[in-house]
Amino acid sequence: MKLLHVHDFIAPGNSRYGLDLDRRLAARGHEVHLLAGVGEMGPEDGGALEGVPCHTYPYGFGLSPFEMYRYAVGRNRERFERLQRENGFDLVLFNQPLCAAGVLDSPLSRKVARAYSFISSWPEEWRIANPDAGFFRRFVHVRARVRLERRALKACRSVLVVSRFMLGRLKALHPRIPDGRLHLVPGAVDLDRFRPGGSKAENRRRLGLVETGTLLLTVRRLVPRMGIESLIDALPPLLRRHPDVSLVVGGDGPLRPALEKRAADLPVRFLGYVQDEQLPALYRAADVFVLPTRALEGFGLVAIEAMACGTPALGTPVGAIPEVLGADLLLPGTEPEAIAEGIARFLDAPPPADMRERVAKYDWKEVEAVAERALAAALEKGP
Repeated sequence: MKLLHVHDFIAPGNSRYGLDLDRRLAARGHEVHLLAGVGEMGPEDGGALEGVPCHTYPYGFGLSPFEMYRYAVGRNRERFERLQRENGFDLVLFNQPLCAAGVLDSPLSRKVARAYSFISSWPEEWRIANPDAGFFRRFVHVRARVRLERRALKACRSVLVVSRFMLGRLKALHPRIPDGRLHLVPGAVDLDRFRPGGSKAENRRRLGLVETGTLLLTVRRLVPRMGIESLIDALPPLLRRHPDVSLVVGGDGPLRPALEKRAADLPVRFLGYVQDEQLPALYRAADVFVLPTRALEGFGLVAIEAMACGTPALGTPVGAIPEVLGADLLLPGTEPEAIAEGIARFLDAPPPADMRERVAKYDWKEVEAVAERALAAALEKGP
């Protein structure tokens, strides 16, 4: 197939699931192109990522919601029409409603099969990110996003859903989307890349981390719903039971200054953005990976990457985390006391069984074939 994957925004570490899918499909012999907005670190227009040609434009940072709508719709329509005339794609895959809107506005899109990758719900993301919004503002923003998301889903013959949790959320928000269009295509990990290697001490030395004691790790975008504040606040009670514990936080985001201030007197180190090539060693260096999400976890890819490297992962009982990790790796709640208690109990217990075996079902070698079949179903049904 000749596929155009229309992403909302691409940057290093962002949309890794979608980028991995693009690379995997290209390696299976399909012609895959990428269309996306980018910032300073994103791929250049006309460049390529592991065999995937990139067609990019500057993302609309700083624009108001209305300006962003006009900008993104206009850019995606113009780019799609030019690319479609040049390449004659069989299929367009969307991963977000706003970038889909521009393509769907083009008459050329009616002759191309369409699919959607549903990783999270756009209106729910906005609602959770804006808890203090007034009634009218919340009503307008959520309603507009629901309508755009529904339009995109209705226009697609195949919808790839990343977890059973997200499948339930999709059905609740958009009950008129036929079940026959929905395909469960879970998050996936490259087990050849994310694998055990070297001792914890060796990996810690390589990364300049503390070489002794119990090292907790999380890798997250530093925004409120990720729960990093609760993980930091869990450290004082945890240290009373396990005084050798320290925490490493990988990732960046708007909360970083406040989080650093919150953790000023605690054994916490902030790494900032972590290069993709450093992630396996970072996972191997940790004793426990922690996923302290407060709301709307669509899958939890970083947790299975850590487990593929042999490091156990604990997570809060939020979103898709229970189905991905299993009951024995769940923390009892999202509050600091619950997180501290869950980590302490885990550290006091015998070491768990091989983590790598538990994530074998998420191997990209298995999942890519499932995704390929889901996309082929859209082609069979036509535009």
